[in-house]
Amino acid sequence: MEPAQRKMKILEAVVEAYIRTGEPVGSKVLCDTLDFTVSSATIRNDMAELSSLGLLEQPHTSSGRVPTRRGLRVYLDKLIKPVPLDVRGQSLIKDALYLCTDAPEHLLEKAAELLADITGCAAVASAPSGERSLIRRIRFVQTGSYTAMAVLMTSTGSVKTKLFRCDYLLNAELVEMFEEIMNERLAGRPVTSVTPAFIQSAAVSLGEMSMLMPNVLIALHDAAQEAAATNIAIKGQSNLFIIPELRSADGKTVMDMLGRSAELSRLISDSEAKPHVLIGSELRNPALANLSVIAARYTAAPDCTGSLAVIGPVRMDYPAVISTLEYVTASVGALLGELLEG
Repeated sequence: MEPAQRKMKILEAVVEAYIRTGEPVGSKVLCDTLDFTVSSATIRNDMAELSSLGLLEQPHTSSGRVPTRRGLRVYLDKLIKPVPLDVRGQSLIKDALYLCTDAPEHLLEKAAELLADITGCAAVASAPSGERSLIRRIRFVQTGSYTAMAVLMTSTGSVKTKLFRCDYLLNAELVEMFEEIMNERLAGRPVTSVTPAFIQSAAVSLGEMSMLMPNVLIALHDAAQEAAATNIAIKGQSNLFIIPELRSADGKTVMDMLGRSAELSRLISDSEAKPHVLIGSELRNPALANLSVIAARYTAAPDCTGSLAVIGPVRMDYPAVISTLEYVTASVGALLGELLEG
């Protein structure tokens, strides 16, 4: 075996042993785990050279080595071996997701919940951006003598509802008329076009009928604004509290960040089709220095994409987490695509 190849094998073994135990890895442990025969002296020399290259470090003088962030990056880019999800795991995931295909929001929440439960980390799911979605249909459902609910459905499968009240008695004929009028004006339009100015012009075009519909128009405006936003589901936040690497101060900062949808969305918005890992400083937030984010993009239709991500410690089981995320992402894309076609 060439020396360079041997050093990469040693780096791989150090990373995987450290991930399993969280402890510095010594030459004796490597002698017992490497799949080739080499002396302890050779291993120590190779580890020293890997340290000089900035791939390993020695926390204490008499201890073994642990991977640096640079060493982890080399492992992830060049050495990691996929661990395919077994058939039983695939079946459990697909069955659980299939039960939540009544609405995209439910499907994505279940996907985040499954990822959190399986990986023991936090998980995030972003819905397809509503900025380019179109209004597919509007329905009205009477809920009381003076109240009704506007239901706005978009081309990305999002369904937003808003209750409104009228100062006159509602009946089935009026509700049906609202539905006909608003579908005529809004169906097929981008949700982002339903602005206050558009609502005002719609009211003018309705003439005397607008006297009956101010709250109808306001409800539709509010529903469209919600549909245009990117919704985020996060599960498993409490899993991060038990990570030893997170100091209490960092833990609070991380929890604060996880509560901000806009920041979470930015964190995973540049995800690729295949799971991609960002480690510590690559996340460009000092509070996340001891965390890794593995994100992947799902595609339900050409203009209907979103992201799934796992947030956990730098010392996580990357092969297993990546395989799980890859399978969940592919399943979500397929099921959401079927939901939109229906």
